[in-house]
Amino acid sequence: MEDQWRIAPFDAGWHNLFLEAGLKLRHALGERAIRIDHVGSTSIVGMEAKPIIDIQISVESLEDESSYALWIEQSGFELRPENPDKTKKYFREIPGNRRTHIHVRQAGSYSEQLTLLFRDYLRYSSEDCERYIEEKHRLMNLYKHDRPKYVEGKGPIVWDILQKAHIWSQEAGWKPGKTDV
Repeated sequence: MEDQWRIAPFDAGWHNLFLEAGLKLRHALGERAIRIDHVGSTSIVGMEAKPIIDIQISVESLEDESSYALWIEQSGFELRPENPDKTKKYFREIPGNRRTHIHVRQAGSYSEQLTLLFRDYLRYSSEDCERYIEEKHRLMNLYKHDRPKYVEGKGPIVWDILQKAHIWSQEAGWKPGKTDV
């Protein structure tokens, strides 16, 4: 299994890895999933990233796990109940498979929309995309052996970019496009 705790050059194959997992999830979930989107740094063309595919699944009710969890698990992922983020349910690959993060969020929720806005803005702004890449490299050099510090360290630049994304969204009349699968 490849070392995925590193910043890798952009790989056009990430899109195909998303499609493989996303289509499998779409087939299993059907209309239970309102949206299935490729999110995170691997979804942004040209972005250097940890080579981990992030998928956001939007559902009608986050609390009603019975409406989606079994189908996600049958697709090769397991629920991580220890997730401290109460705005989502978090699933990961079954051990031994390629690292994939599944973020299930309620459709229309702030956290669902924020994730899509962040992705879409970075697809738009090559300048902020480059700033984000530089900061990820800086943090990886500082916290190569401390994942929580690396993640925590990204907070300030993420919020700075989100502030710019908010202004851009108003100027552009942004709204989420069609679901990726």
